[in-house]
Amino acid sequence: MKQSKHFQDCEKAMKDWQEWAENQQILNPEELPPLQFTPQDQKNKSAFKLFKIDHIVEVKKQHPEFGFKERLETLKHMWRNLTKDEKFIYVQKSKQLKF
Repeated sequence: MKQSKHFQDCEKAMKDWQEWAENQQILNPEELPPLQFTPQDQKNKSAFKLFKIDHIVEVKKQHPEFGFKERLETLKHMWRNLTKDEKFIYVQKSKQLKF
């Protein structure tokens, strides 16, 4: 079966990116510089998203075998078990970013 030109271009781009990442030795997410968000990006942050950003590295360290879904479920469980005072901090941060 002949692959389309677009598909071949995508495959080549993915291989190039993987090769670049291996050459840069960016295999550990902790080595990456922190993400910089524009004000527009931050306006869309819910309280849970802010919580997730703060705790995702911790979950990855504790459970490196977890995939995306398992990490998200762990974060949801952690969020549900926060006290009202702990959640309030994230709710306030979220409200501040929206204005």
